[in-house]
Amino acid sequence: MDSAAPDRTDQAQVGEPPSLQQLLVICARYLPLTDLATIRRAYGVAAEAHRGVMRKSGEPFIEHPLAVARLLAELAMDADGIAAALLHDTVEDTKVTLDQVGEQFGPLIAAIVDGVTKFSEVGHAEGPQDVPKDAHRPDAHGPDLHDAQHAREAKAYQKAETVRKLFMAMMTDPRVVLLKLADRLHNMRTLAAMPEDKRQVIARETLDIYAPLAGRIGLYVVKSELEDLAFSYLEPEAFAYTIARLREEEMKRTVWAQRLCDRMQRELAARHIAAAVNWRVKHAYRAYADARASGMDLALLHDLVAFRVLVTSQDECYQALGIIHSVWHPHGERIRDYIASPKVNGYQSLHTAVFALDGRLAPVHIRTHQMHRAAQHGVAAYWLERAEAGNSTAPDTLPWLRRLPLWIGQLAHWQAELKLSASDFVAALRSEVFEDQVFVSTPKGDMRELLAGATVLDLAYQIHTEIGEHATGAHIWTTGSDGIVVARDVGLGYVLRTGDIVRVTTAPEARPEPRWLALVATRYARGRIARSLRRAPEPRAARDEPTAESEPGLPGPLAHPSGKRAQVGLARCCYPCPGDAIAGLAERGRAVTVHRACCRTLRAALARRRARGADGAAPVAATWEEIQPIAYVLRLAIYGQDHRGLMHEVSSCIADLGLNLESSMASSNQERYRAAIVLTVAMEPSARPEALMRRLRSVPGVVRVERDLRKGCDEATL
Repeated sequence: MDSAAPDRTDQAQVGEPPSLQQLLVICARYLPLTDLATIRRAYGVAAEAHRGVMRKSGEPFIEHPLAVARLLAELAMDADGIAAALLHDTVEDTKVTLDQVGEQFGPLIAAIVDGVTKFSEVGHAEGPQDVPKDAHRPDAHGPDLHDAQHAREAKAYQKAETVRKLFMAMMTDPRVVLLKLADRLHNMRTLAAMPEDKRQVIARETLDIYAPLAGRIGLYVVKSELEDLAFSYLEPEAFAYTIARLREEEMKRTVWAQRLCDRMQRELAARHIAAAVNWRVKHAYRAYADARASGMDLALLHDLVAFRVLVTSQDECYQALGIIHSVWHPHGERIRDYIASPKVNGYQSLHTAVFALDGRLAPVHIRTHQMHRAAQHGVAAYWLERAEAGNSTAPDTLPWLRRLPLWIGQLAHWQAELKLSASDFVAALRSEVFEDQVFVSTPKGDMRELLAGATVLDLAYQIHTEIGEHATGAHIWTTGSDGIVVARDVGLGYVLRTGDIVRVTTAPEARPEPRWLALVATRYARGRIARSLRRAPEPRAARDEPTAESEPGLPGPLAHPSGKRAQVGLARCCYPCPGDAIAGLAERGRAVTVHRACCRTLRAALARRRARGADGAAPVAATWEEIQPIAYVLRLAIYGQDHRGLMHEVSSCIADLGLNLESSMASSNQERYRAAIVLTVAMEPSARPEALMRRLRSVPGVVRVERDLRKGCDEATL
């Protein structure tokens, strides 16, 4: 460092606003003076562009980009990222153009600003259709009805396209997503100034997209705050109650927790391991969500209070684990080694739980100080490590690309190969990227992350399209509850579980079949299978009448016993759904009513015909591939914690997916606050039950969602 180094923490100049001074003081701790000059220039452009503009809170608008820049400076973000933070609203809200930003600050800063700028629908053909010519004509419904509808569609499209644009930009530069999360965090901190309807929309979007995004890149500090802030606006009464309960539990457990920290520290020090031991209470939203999902009182959550042991080296992590287990008896089912097998977002730690002081179960996470920083800050740890090492050179995005999470590559696949619309892209994010995941590995130790409910066939397509196209099954190694590793061969439809070791088996002659569409849970695998089936050569006619109306590669249409093509209808007594074992009941003319194979009504009807010696006494053999795409009805059973508005939330979830709720029946146990809801939902031919069930499981208070298979059958069987 040069001789001016000792004075670098006081870089403020006379006349500069306090907010800018605070930013420069933070930046001066790790950036050279030339970079501070770039930050000042960016501030000057932003301050001039936003001059005279006030926020809803009453403060000058420039205070927002300054606050966002400070959040990034606390993560030791480089000068380009800080400058982009100061300029991030200029292109969207002022007369400053992206070209002007590029001319003054270079293409890199301009690209970061563009990545977080809202999408403009002007000139994009994919946007909402033009307003009809008669949109402004008053009618019985009142003027401007079409205008209002068009505005809503345009707004929804713009928001979806903005999210897609953000995710595409983050594939090449993580600063884009870090800036967006900092922007959202400050907006959430100041959300009280917004109107109530805006607060609800912004808070819901934060909980659905931005908080999960922060978690997926390992930025758990930001994720927790975003979740709690959104929770406080979406359910203020539940938030206040949860906060009060957490404070109450913290007061009850403080003495016990501190005693355990001191005891662990002494036991480790006695064996020459210098460790920092601390404890934390679960944050509000996660405690609330876990309590409702499990049906337990908040105080009974096993990890409401958890302990951290921070040591110097990886070897000391394992030594500390052995020492803790030698002092207290471990809970065998809660031991996890995320150091040897890190999570996909890079998280590393040893997890265990021991029956500690007073016989109470204590979750313990053991990791190094560096692992802890990565666990808190995720991809942002890269900049913190650079600052700690005194590295002020231009950052290299290569480390980010090397550690590019698999799910980001999955987004690239969707964009390049499936050509998803903006709304479908966001729907895929919600249902596949931000839903619960399972983690499996290959025999070589490569960790793979998939949507919960994914199958061997999903994994095969994720590894490589060619492996998926020729997959025949898998050989898996699973650890049982007794700790014994069991090896077995499974089919393509085997549902993967976290911890499985999977080797996909293939054969050159294997090819995608129509039934594969019912075996996969991921959008990418389903899209690739459908594409392969469309490209498959048209089969020869397998029936007396031509099959030219069939899709290439699919069996011919279902035939009536008369030999004519059947007019297919689905029975309402047993609600058959794609993937069920089915059989048909021949009716007059060409009609065939399709039932689940186990249906009592079907068996009774066939028995009556046999007794009379009537025609059609044998079931019509049928498969879903022989039925042209057909709308069906899904019957679901939903179980959860009873609370006011549960039925409304479930209904809204179904409506948000564009589906129609045909009927519903609810019951509750007031003493135990349990609720059971049975729904019948009209499903479009392309709609998948798994997607709806995953969304319903995300409704607060819902504990379990499953097909109600009892209707029409003696047993709940498929």
